[in-house]
Amino acid sequence: MNDTTDSRSVQRFQWRPFALRVVVYSFGLALLGVCVTLMLKTNLGMDAWDAFYRNLNEGIPLDYRYLNPIIALILLPIAYAMQKKRVTIWILFPLIVSAYVGWVIDELKEIIPDVSGENLGWNILYLGASIPICAVGLNMVTFCRFPLPALDELCFAIGKAMKSTYGKGKLVGELLALVLTVITGLIYHRQSDWFNIGVATVVFGFGIGPMIDWLKKPVYRGLEGLKIW
Repeated sequence: MNDTTDSRSVQRFQWRPFALRVVVYSFGLALLGVCVTLMLKTNLGMDAWDAFYRNLNEGIPLDYRYLNPIIALILLPIAYAMQKKRVTIWILFPLIVSAYVGWVIDELKEIIPDVSGENLGWNILYLGASIPICAVGLNMVTFCRFPLPALDELCFAIGKAMKSTYGKGKLVGELLALVLTVITGLIYHRQSDWFNIGVATVVFGFGIGPMIDWLKKPVYRGLEGLKIW
């Protein structure tokens, strides 16, 4: 009887932290979707990667739930090669992650109010909220040590190649996305919309990296209290 009870206790000890990590990881990914949707609902533009995605979304067109995994399939081999990581079946997991984030965006687009036609204050509020929300979400994801979304796997690889932080890699990744945004904007004739580039592109591009590094310690400290490891 005692042996059986002890065995069940061990099983509960193993599965409870894992289940909590899955919840934290899923919530962190959902916050990335919130961030994207907030910027889509403003008239200030969006971060460079999302401007790139939007050019593709409007030019092809293709829902984000399908577009995200396709782009992920391109970015992941590059990120793995930069880190000299062995390609395994786990390389496909970020595709599921990207599809999940895309689904969150598509659903929230129908829920979160559009403030693009409102006064500047509302637009600034949405943009200001999106940066820390994204930074918290990304730190929650990295804390759980599950695979990163494809884009952030690439940024993490860039930071590692630079022998620097994830935040610095994110900054370089945003600059790379800016180039891709201009290229796709020219291809799909988005000049009248300034390639979907705006104030948010610059503010988010230069603000998200430092914000990730700045919030890492408090987010990690808070999650350590959950005892999910």
